Amino acid sequence: MSTRLIWLAALVPLACSSNSISAEQACADLARAVCTERDTCSNDLDNSRAYGTEAVCESRMGSSCIAGLAVHGTAATPEDREACAKAYGSDETCSEYFENDPAAACDPPAGAAAMGATCAVAAQCASAFCATAPDQVCGTCQPQPVAGASCTIDADCGRDLACATPAGSASGVCATWVEQGGACLTGVNPCAPQLACMGDDVATATHGSCVATITTVGSACDSSRKTAPPCDGAIGLACIPAGSGTTIGTCQAIAIVGAGEMCGNLGGPPITGVAECGAGGMCVKATATARTGMCVAPAAEGAPCDRALGPPCLEPAKCVAGTCTLPFVAACP
Repeated sequence: MSTRLIWLAALVPLACSSNSISAEQACADLARAVCTERDTCSNDLDNSRAYGTEAVCESRMGSSCIAGLAVHGTAATPEDREACAKAYGSDETCSEYFENDPAAACDPPAGAAAMGATCAVAAQCASAFCATAPDQVCGTCQPQPVAGASCTIDADCGRDLACATPAGSASGVCATWVEQGGACLTGVNPCAPQLACMGDDVATATHGSCVATITTVGSACDSSRKTAPPCDGAIGLACIPAGSGTTIGTCQAIAIVGAGEMCGNLGGPPITGVAECGAGGMCVKATATARTGMCVAPAAEGAPCDRALGPPCLEPAKCVAGTCTLPFVAACP
């Protein structure tokens, strides 16, 4: 996640175990493995969007890992973080990465905190799950999510589950991913990443079928998923229509732009394309229905933020009560 942070200097040095791997080394190895996977699987898109570069990803993620190991009561150790790093290099596939289904070696160990106790990391909890709201750094120990549990974002559902949210609803339920060829319904039975639901109709609850998204620049596509699959947004492609009033077009690369530049759906010919903000920026639009906006750079830790209007915070910092706050730094009572 970003440059090495000043707050790390204030952390009490972490003792090495008898196996003699330091938290710093284990976390550097894990950050390198995860950030490399992000680049490999997303065609460099995920790191460009969230951090700008893989180096920034490694710095931010490594710092967060070290801080997490220093949290009081965590059962996590440098040794299990190193085991997770090695699993990324041997066991983690891109499908598992996109489905948030890491290798077993990356599962957090169970801590001692009882259900309902305040937590900062999953490894403090006997359930090994810390439910945390998007605008908070502290959460509560809760049971591992299962299909059918209520949710508002995918993170509420833990590993290998999606938050299926019907159109127009603020919340949904955790659901298992539907694999290729399976029956799907948008907002109810979600297709796995890099698949699209073809032929469904939400109004009549008519199911469609999960098909592979298009991964080749210049190939024909249909963003409505009626006559052809859409483009694979996970690797940075968008379906650019051939003209106004149609959803049929060709797959083109999404542009990553910086602060102060135009973002969003840039329209059809003669100006075409989709632009997304990079380096953790946010596309701020004048209205919710506006096609385009301007990219706003993320705020630094301790600076003001706004999740709806910007500026955002650079991961892993969260916008807590209007201020960018790093997890694990402020003690969770």
